[in-house]
Amino acid sequence: MARVLDSFERWENQGTLKEKLRTIEDLVSKNVIQEKIATVLGISEKTLQKLKNKHVEFARAFAKGELDMKDNLIGAIYKKAMGFEHEEIQTLIEDQNGRSKKKIVKTKKYYPPDLNSAKYLLVVRFGRSFNDRKDELDLMERRLDEKQDEWVLDPEIGKEVESDD
Repeated sequence: MARVLDSFERWENQGTLKEKLRTIEDLVSKNVIQEKIATVLGISEKTLQKLKNKHVEFARAFAKGELDMKDNLIGAIYKKAMGFEHEEIQTLIEDQNGRSKKKIVKTKKYYPPDLNSAKYLLVVRFGRSFNDRKDELDLMERRLDEKQDEWVLDPEIGKEVESDD
């Protein structure tokens, strides 16, 4: 009796696997949920999870899609941080002597640099030295290194608090 092939193996035999993997990468990069990805692929969400766990190429497609999304987001934040121009195109239809005339109007719009986006990128890309709270973070790190403070979990509030000892 022949072994039953899973969806991944069937797609591989049919020659559609690369297309399916590209579809996964594309959908993940657009932040599409797994349920929708499974629907697009024609499988259940449970099967999708099993394939991710069983086949490395499948899991890699998800990882590449997430990396692409991250790169796109960082690019968008960078663009906003630096400021940019955007050309808007409007199509107007004017009525002249009973005939409609199409008119295309192009306008350039300038978006100035955004300080918060620049700060965010500096902190994320270049670390704590660009953080507004750098001095506080340095002080906390120094205290921890010197073991001056001991932190314990306060059961009443469920958060860590500085020990009174």
